[in-house]
Amino acid sequence: MTLKEIAAEAGVSPSTVSRIINSPDDSFARKEVRDRVWSIIQKHGYIPNQNARKLKLGQSGGTQTISGSLAVVLGRGENLDDNPFFAQVARAIEQEALSLSFPVSLSYSIFAAIKSTINANLPDIQTDGAIVLGRLTKPAIDLLARRHKTIVYVGRNILDVPWDQIICDGYEATQVAMKHLVNNGHKRVAYLGETENETRFTAYQNFVAMHGLDTDRSLICSCQHNGESGYTGAGKLLAAAHPIPTAVYCAADVIAIAALRRFREARIKIPQQLSLISIDNIELSGYVSPMLTTVGMPIIELGNIAVKTLIDRINKRHTIPMKIYLPNTLIRRESVATPHGYVEDYII
Repeated sequence: MTLKEIAAEAGVSPSTVSRIINSPDDSFARKEVRDRVWSIIQKHGYIPNQNARKLKLGQSGGTQTISGSLAVVLGRGENLDDNPFFAQVARAIEQEALSLSFPVSLSYSIFAAIKSTINANLPDIQTDGAIVLGRLTKPAIDLLARRHKTIVYVGRNILDVPWDQIICDGYEATQVAMKHLVNNGHKRVAYLGETENETRFTAYQNFVAMHGLDTDRSLICSCQHNGESGYTGAGKLLAAAHPIPTAVYCAADVIAIAALRRFREARIKIPQQLSLISIDNIELSGYVSPMLTTVGMPIIELGNIAVKTLIDRINKRHTIPMKIYLPNTLIRRESVATPHGYVEDYII
């Protein structure tokens, strides 16, 4: 398939397709257009004409070939729309894999794979390796090990698996976020996020204990890492915590953005009356009002390094399982301020 044919099927110009493929931060065009183009690319197995690129650069050209194909497996939800962070990582993977002639030919959720196994309707997997996004249960790990010979894991928690792992440490990111709150004078800090086997919750608990912060159990609200749960969790926090905290640490941006909406409905001013901080630095975090203070993870690098590590493993350039750690960075925006007293007149 050619770039022009992709453009025709997507209903856009060839230049738009080219810019979407080569956008360094996946920001060109509207999200629905980007998603439509990448879906067509994956369906037809399109590979850019590397020969044309080399000629443009004054290099000698070779024959355009596909070296292999990869799969992307979502471990933390039914689809990527539920997890903007891993959706952005997945797009970085698609771009890097395409540039290295190892296109992503299959994307699926581990939950869908488990359902297929139960229903004895497991499709044949024809890929050279897989990149798994997000933490997995033991049964999910066992299933993936049977389906894919070569696997790279990308996430915030370390897994007990013999795979290469690309890690942006969720424990460290939480500590960075909590330190920023304490440096701004906060001592009554709530937690919104998953609590079972979750390194971010462990980091929160350890930081609270080590720095003598308020240990009121009503400040802990367990919720899944998605917008709906974040919104509901924020409401539960308002109903349970009296007085309300001066700050809330959310275990993911998607939780914080939903919580921000719920707090506003309760007529709580952010950050004047309640500070909010999270981790991930997804695209939307810089567009909400107030803009979200967050601990950024190098999303593009996570995807790029995962692809290169997997291809190296496929080509037997290394044989021992590697753990590659990428740094977290505090992104100071508008949602954190020095506390000015507790709020008593909010609306639940």
